[in-house]
Amino acid sequence: MFSHRFSFAPRCGELATSQIESTTDSRKPDSVDHIFANNVRFLSMAAIIAVHTILSYPAVAQIPSPPSVLLYLAQPLKFGTIAFFLVAGFLFGERINAWSPLEYFKRRLQNVFVPWLFWFSLFCMLALGSDAIHERFGWAILPQAFLRCRNLLLDSAFWFVPNLLFALALLLIFRRILTDVRMGFAFLLLSLFYGVNIYGHWMPVHHTRAILGFVFYLWLGAWGAWHFPALEKLLARVPAIAMLGLIFLTLTLALAETKLLHALGSIDPINTLRISNQIYSVVVVLGIVKVRRSLWPRFVDVRKHTFGLYLTHTLGLAMLVRVLKRLLPYCFSFTGRSQTVVGVLLILVMFCLTYAGCLLAVKALLSDPRLRWAIGLSAQGKARTGRTLELKVKKTRQFLPALNDVPRNGMY
Repeated sequence: MFSHRFSFAPRCGELATSQIESTTDSRKPDSVDHIFANNVRFLSMAAIIAVHTILSYPAVAQIPSPPSVLLYLAQPLKFGTIAFFLVAGFLFGERINAWSPLEYFKRRLQNVFVPWLFWFSLFCMLALGSDAIHERFGWAILPQAFLRCRNLLLDSAFWFVPNLLFALALLLIFRRILTDVRMGFAFLLLSLFYGVNIYGHWMPVHHTRAILGFVFYLWLGAWGAWHFPALEKLLARVPAIAMLGLIFLTLTLALAETKLLHALGSIDPINTLRISNQIYSVVVVLGIVKVRRSLWPRFVDVRKHTFGLYLTHTLGLAMLVRVLKRLLPYCFSFTGRSQTVVGVLLILVMFCLTYAGCLLAVKALLSDPRLRWAIGLSAQGKARTGRTLELKVKKTRQFLPALNDVPRNGMY
């Protein structure tokens, strides 16, 4: 079974669409699977920003830790991280035959890691500058600065890209046996181990430190791409009401585990890799697959804006929290029903301000060809050239189907 070749040939139109996705109108994908991918991107990014907004509220309200009501409020949104790994794996499964593994990973470093490094470096410089102004450093400045940057990486949304690139590199190393289900089962055991580790504490508990915890979902997304027609037919047999019921059931289980961990005094009761949340996240994504129309508003270009929102929202939210702490020095705590309502409304306002502000910043960066690299996009001229080349290849392959089996390394 381990002798399978790592060779798949997605439909020409789908592959071409995915390869030029950064240069096309995100509201006009060529196929249903790309509507699904864009829906997941939009909903997951909104959910992630909302979760981070909820968890940042204690700093504004000047309370030491999130009360239970905040944890329960965040749980329905906790599908976002695993959903992003699934959609990243889906696109990986479609594109892997377009380039050699080294070329593919090189492109990911250029389009993902370089912009990430810029924004993370900016985030660290601002934090270190604030520490220096407030004289928080002792005599050992360099070790303390290193530890500060490490904590900024592991305690913020910036942990995601290094984890994703590591998981991607692992799949590329094992690319010749990825089609074997036993490979996926091995990755699944790693994810389940992290879910049990939340109780056992054999390793660091936080999911941001789970370097092997999300590889399975990258693999599962790729598996979904390779078997998408069969998966789509299977989901078509599931009634919408049954899917909604399954989402509600798994959400209830996740909320119950959150309550249990909170009662046990866990340091991370809404850990993304809780087994109940892993199941819930997959079910939510399957539910999104059943939706055959776009769910994002017209003012959002999902393919162009999503990565920029990820890169900018941590810094934007941190700045907003600092402003609100000055404007609302004695904010509302969750001690009564009225304070709870006011607190939820404030969280909603914080989310809208963060999302809108970061979206405007991303659009401003997009408007200048010299700055597009900062959110992972090439200059307009290069993008149009790449799109023209891909459309020519697509047209040619319609007449020469045999080219499906020909590696297309270094196309751009």
